[in-house]
Amino acid sequence: MKTLLQLELKKTRLWPCIFGGLAVVAASLALGGMFLAIGHTSGRSDPRLSSLAFVLQMAMVILLVGFSLVAAALCNLVFIEPYTGRNLTLTLSCPISRERILLAKLVFVGFFTALSYLAGTAVTLTVLLLVDRLVGSLGKGSPVSLFGQVLFMLVTSLAGLAGLVGIALSLGFWKRSLPIMFGVLLLLDALVGNLLSLSPLLSALVLLIIFLTSLPAWWLLHRTLMKIELP
Repeated sequence: MKTLLQLELKKTRLWPCIFGGLAVVAASLALGGMFLAIGHTSGRSDPRLSSLAFVLQMAMVILLVGFSLVAAALCNLVFIEPYTGRNLTLTLSCPISRERILLAKLVFVGFFTALSYLAGTAVTLTVLLLVDRLVGSLGKGSPVSLFGQVLFMLVTSLAGLAGLVGIALSLGFWKRSLPIMFGVLLLLDALVGNLLSLSPLLSALVLLIIFLTSLPAWWLLHRTLMKIELP
């Protein structure tokens, strides 16, 4: 497994995904900073805008949507291109079981996505919290309560991230179409993003449903990849 993971690391072009992740973090910081500024200047007109939890929540919306697109782009490099492009013969003729190859690809994509998402979230929330403390905190209630809300959103977002990408990847691979994959992902992101900005609890329920729905999608993708024959 270690050798397969090292091989995936060497042959996959990660720099576009890394730059994409940095762009997502920058966008989340910009949006979070905008909401912080609104909350400290004119947030009294809307109680939500004067809430630190809401500011962090909106930043996490951008992180979830952005990193789902980054993960989809990585899945295209790891799954769609090798199994639909000119490297199909090389991929299928490898003297290793297809199950091990697929497992290595899943571990590689999952580890990179989770690590980059967690790192991006940590950087974003840390910067926003520091800025908020410097200019006068919007925080209401105990820090433990705020930490619990953030942790809850983080866990549900990770599950939702796997679900969003799984559904979009399966449909895109089935139709052999990258635009379909990103189109489905954008529609799901728009739905989840709107719900997350309105109600974290409702969004968490939807993310859980999406994750559970993606399990059959991942299984169908596995069956499809196992049945591909050499040309």
